[in-house]
Amino acid sequence: MNNNSKTIQKQVLNRTLVALVAILVLFGILAGRLAYLQLINYAELRNKVLQQYSSTIVLPASRGAIYDRNMKVLAMSETVETVFISPKGIKDAISKQEKSETLKESEKVDYKNLIADNLSSILGVDKSMILARMEKTGSQYEVIKKEVEEETANKVRKFIIDNNLSTMVNLEESSKRYYQYNDLASHVLGINGTDGGLMGLEKYYDDELSGTDGRIVKAKNAGGYDMPYKYETYVEAQNGSNLVTTIDVNIQSIIEKYLEKVYNDQQAKNRVAAAIMDVNTGEVLGSAVYPDFNLNDPYTLTGEFLYEYDAFVEAGVSIKTDPETGEEITKPLTEEEINKKKSDLLYEMWNNKVVSEIYEPGSTFKIVTTAIAMEEGIAGLNNDYTCVGSISVDGVNIGCHKAGGHGHQTFAETLQNSCNPAFVSLGLRIGKESFMRYFEEFGYLDLTGCDMVGESSTYYYGTNNSQFGRVELATYSFGQSFKTSILQQLRATSVVANGGYLVTPHLAKYLTDDNGNITYTFEYETDRQVISSEVSDSIVDILYGGINTGSTKNAAVEGYSIAAKTGTSQKLDIRDKDVYVSSCVAFAPAEDPQIAIIVVVDEPSVHDFYGGLVAAPVVSSILSEVLPYLEIPRNGEVEHKTITVTKMIGKTLDEAKKDLATLGLEYRVVGGGDKVVDQMPLSGSVLTEGGKVILYTEYEEEHKTVVVPNVKGYRAQDALTVLYGKGLNVRVTGAYSSSITGTPMVVIQDIEAGTEVPEGTVITVEFRYSENVYG
Repeated sequence: MNNNSKTIQKQVLNRTLVALVAILVLFGILAGRLAYLQLINYAELRNKVLQQYSSTIVLPASRGAIYDRNMKVLAMSETVETVFISPKGIKDAISKQEKSETLKESEKVDYKNLIADNLSSILGVDKSMILARMEKTGSQYEVIKKEVEEETANKVRKFIIDNNLSTMVNLEESSKRYYQYNDLASHVLGINGTDGGLMGLEKYYDDELSGTDGRIVKAKNAGGYDMPYKYETYVEAQNGSNLVTTIDVNIQSIIEKYLEKVYNDQQAKNRVAAAIMDVNTGEVLGSAVYPDFNLNDPYTLTGEFLYEYDAFVEAGVSIKTDPETGEEITKPLTEEEINKKKSDLLYEMWNNKVVSEIYEPGSTFKIVTTAIAMEEGIAGLNNDYTCVGSISVDGVNIGCHKAGGHGHQTFAETLQNSCNPAFVSLGLRIGKESFMRYFEEFGYLDLTGCDMVGESSTYYYGTNNSQFGRVELATYSFGQSFKTSILQQLRATSVVANGGYLVTPHLAKYLTDDNGNITYTFEYETDRQVISSEVSDSIVDILYGGINTGSTKNAAVEGYSIAAKTGTSQKLDIRDKDVYVSSCVAFAPAEDPQIAIIVVVDEPSVHDFYGGLVAAPVVSSILSEVLPYLEIPRNGEVEHKTITVTKMIGKTLDEAKKDLATLGLEYRVVGGGDKVVDQMPLSGSVLTEGGKVILYTEYEEEHKTVVVPNVKGYRAQDALTVLYGKGLNVRVTGAYSSSITGTPMVVIQDIEAGTEVPEGTVITVEFRYSENVYG
């Protein structure tokens, strides 16, 4: 009995111990799990609970505006609204109707179709899309349309109120980026997307412009609906900073106007570009590429890109080569191929040619070679060079653009005449080591440091490269065999305009808050001296002297001293056709340079391709408006003053005569009355001094007309004689000065020959020099 009792006690004890151990293990597991939940995974679980029992409304920060240097708005964010539905709210409303014992069947509302029909009509969206989103019955937030303007949003709001739909349809504020001038400075500004800046300044300064979103956290009850206001948490949004740029809207507009003109006149195959920079600070006053695009509609192709896309789609087939047989296989285009083509073309269109494409700068680089030679004491103003038409380097013959050569030239004339053999000789005397040292000093081996997105590096052979021999050094000396960006070339050549310093091109001046207070000022390097001020001044003088006699005649601007250099480079990497890049750089005024300009016309295809005939006239046109706008004083007489005709209609004949005399215009009276009832040219017309205004003092059904003559190809004075003789007025544009050597010819007249126009109509003619402008 005692043994049995002991056995039972032992079994009970063992079972108790086992049970106790099991309890302890279970408790340990529970304690461990509790510790894991409360200590290790606390944050994640807390977030899940908050998501389940709270809702967060994002308060979008307002993106900062972008201004030009004169505080004109370039880009701004305006308030728009997002329309969204709550499928859960719709489901609950329908369920509540079905459970109601008092609601008659005829009184029940078909919420789904009511909402879908009305939102589809008001917002212009597909009804089936709305119905599909209603099926997500666990969601309280399904977007129907974003960026809804105020007028449309008010219609939605009225619909919600009229039908008591506040738990099913709602609106929330958001913002939409708006660009004040549509396509102005499109490649500079870039565009903003859902997740921030996509290109241009919008991307480069995205952090500064974006700000920080705020939020409202609301507690939800067991039904998933918001609880009273006292359970809310509010975090205020911090708006983005405003960016004030160096761009001047007026200068930008002038640049773009003339880029569009030369693009169309020359039928450029690979776009055109230009930039103007303050030579002392590096501030970019204007930078443009044409074709441009509409910043408010950036996904629509323009210009050559639209033409290429339409041709691609119209062809309807893709041609591929079979990798095994080498045969061409033609297949119908797929939707995927069409979409990819459009996407590729959009990126090409958005690409900022000023910084992201590289080109061979041609003879504009001779400015740099001249500076190196003078700084190193290898050549100077007292030296000369005799050009016989070509020069041989290691068996390679390098010719001059002038058949038979330039003959004997002073050092200054070699640059003014853009003589390739002379610069080959200079390059070889400089030597590879010194040449590449200065190549780096002028900035070519680094990026410019500018705040334009997508800047490309210079493509070049280094001195350690076995491919960089005497022939390469020779071609480098006149700007061939290496490639750089347009902005890099403007920066490098500007060294000779500011006393020898390498500046940093840039677009940003400072940031401001919502009250206009400056919160940050951008600073840039401007004190890296590359050449002496003496060498700099000498080269500017040489370039200015070339305006009257050399290849840059067509860059001249009446009344201003312009220092300029043209460039014409063959695209040697395109072997199957002769294509060229025409360019021109200039500084003004030459006696104290303030601004530098570069114009590049890529692959002109109409007649001429030399920089002196294609790009230089664009420089002249742009500077003829920009310099007066900047209030830079003229230092010379203007031979062909332009006059804006004022309104004479309604004045007495005596008053009109007096006003025209004050303007410096002649007049002719038609009719016997004593009061002016009509005039030609009309008020606002611009003509060159020496014109005549016709004053009509009696009403006529039709004024006398004349047929416009063809004066293209005429010498300037002959063209003026013919046009004035026909009773027409003239507006002179382009280069035309008695101080310039050569004979200007009419290259463009704005009204075609044979057109019948009223007597006194203004015919705009463009003059251009063609002798010795092949640099």
